[in-house]
Amino acid sequence: MANEAVDRKIPTPQPRPALSLVGAPRVLSLDNYECFIGPSTHIAELKEFISIQASQRQPALLIGERGLRQEQIARVLHQASEHWAQPFFAVNAHSLTDEALHNLLFGPRGVLETCRIGTIYINELTRLPLLLQQRFAAYLEEQRWRARSGKSSSQRLVFATEWNPAAITAENRLAYGLVELLRPHSFVLKSLRDRSEDIPYLTNHLAERIARALNKGTHEITPGAMKVLMEYAWEKNIDELEAVLESAISCTPPQRIDETLLPIRIRHATLKSIPTTGVDLPQLVDDYEWALIETALRQTGGNQTKASVLLGLRVQTLNMKLKRFAEQNRVLNIAR
Repeated sequence: MANEAVDRKIPTPQPRPALSLVGAPRVLSLDNYECFIGPSTHIAELKEFISIQASQRQPALLIGERGLRQEQIARVLHQASEHWAQPFFAVNAHSLTDEALHNLLFGPRGVLETCRIGTIYINELTRLPLLLQQRFAAYLEEQRWRARSGKSSSQRLVFATEWNPAAITAENRLAYGLVELLRPHSFVLKSLRDRSEDIPYLTNHLAERIARALNKGTHEITPGAMKVLMEYAWEKNIDELEAVLESAISCTPPQRIDETLLPIRIRHATLKSIPTTGVDLPQLVDDYEWALIETALRQTGGNQTKASVLLGLRVQTLNMKLKRFAEQNRVLNIAR
């Protein structure tokens, strides 16, 4: 199978220490924040970034794909600051028209005017309408000038964008200028597939939280299932992982979650890259076919007629395939 291409030892998650803030009288526990769970160096660097930024009031920029809990990071940054008791506003640029977004931000009673002490989080910075990008460029320059004049504001702006600064070209000079303006206080968030060592810790945390919310009891992730989760390329990152776990937990009683409870697209799409030594494609296809047949027979209690319906095959075709696999001394494991 493809998911056997990488033989990786599954680490045993250890308790996570709380984050001690630099220069702050509070200690903020990170146990409930998915964006800080894991032993990778990336998580350690993110904690350090938050610790440093918490003691400042400079606007910050989070760069990364969707589904990495950018708003959650912004909320932690707010909670870590000395103004943690002040308002936090999250502006979702996706759900508003250009006019409504402009009024919400820059109107007479917009958040930039009314939230003088607190934190304002705004997503999709480089995809905002050009007029808003212009207004923000001027607003940020004004804030920088006030800071240099000793008139620093107690307002914190946190922006998020999917774009990597290296990918922004001269075709969008305004967006490039905004990113360059915020670059000194930016952090690039790694995708989940680029830090798979965090996945066991994150999976156990999410499974526990989901099971508790659904009142489903304890669900244990088997080593085989965890291996599949670690090798899958999560395009929607933490959001996608959470959705997969919620689907598996919501439809089962408290039990061990193994590979069969994971979506087929995940079970059989875990090969991130082809090894330099190459692969045996016919064997991989055979393994894939065998796994599907075995799953169908297990699901139908060994009934070949019902299994053939699930597989979209004629019963005779399924029978021929089973004979071929029997000649290869493959043993069916259809115990439920």
